[in-house]
Amino acid sequence: MSIIVCPKCREKLNIDGNSLRCVNNHSFDFSREGYVNLLLTNKSGDKKGDSKESAHARHNFLAKGYYAVLKNVIGKKMQGTVLDICCGEGYYDTYDGELYGFDISKEMVRIAAKSNKSGKYFVANLSQIPIEDKSIDTAVHLFAPFNDREFARILKDDGNLYSVIPGENHLIEMKELLYDVPYKNDEKAPESSLLQLVEREKVSEKVHISSEDLFELFSMTPYFYRTSEENKSRLKSSGDIDLTVEFVILKYKKQKTKEI
Repeated sequence: MSIIVCPKCREKLNIDGNSLRCVNNHSFDFSREGYVNLLLTNKSGDKKGDSKESAHARHNFLAKGYYAVLKNVIGKKMQGTVLDICCGEGYYDTYDGELYGFDISKEMVRIAAKSNKSGKYFVANLSQIPIEDKSIDTAVHLFAPFNDREFARILKDDGNLYSVIPGENHLIEMKELLYDVPYKNDEKAPESSLLQLVEREKVSEKVHISSEDLFELFSMTPYFYRTSEENKSRLKSSGDIDLTVEFVILKYKKQKTKEI
């Protein structure tokens, strides 16, 4: 784990037995699954991010292949040293080269480490990524907060960041069942003075989904808790449907004129 740095002092971490240790003797043990918890908190990480139940529900849903079209496209973009930012359960990590991934959820990282033995996973916070400056060739960032300063810092000068946001018609059939006036996503790309948007690519597919899986998907969306029980019941009685999954892949490169 030569590009991972200590979250306490930012010195390089090196393998020392069953731990990662820096020159200042800060030590972080490998878990049984092979990941390391680098989250600086009095809590273990279990109280951060997704709960154990929601992590496994998301893992089981994605394993059914409804988002396979995005997985395939993202996998082909991974080159060189790769970092999966807010990696979740590692579903999109098909790359067999040098791959790192982190998430604030300890349970998500545990699943990722068990699923992908070749990846190097750690629990960490997006606000201060424990990765060396200019060490990443390809960073992937799916459906997570956009921290352009950290992204620009860790990217090599010729590195690429692929950030994924929902397309305007993503899950539109589900919204039509739930709401009298369904809304579309705006596809607005995050703006940055440190990173330049150089390419947009839209990926879309219709998938046939069971009513049970549709409600499971809905329960993982941000609008689940803002929807009335009456409208939720519409979805439960919908039956199987054809559902649009649509994503916009935004490719960023570091601004040449800016110093980090």
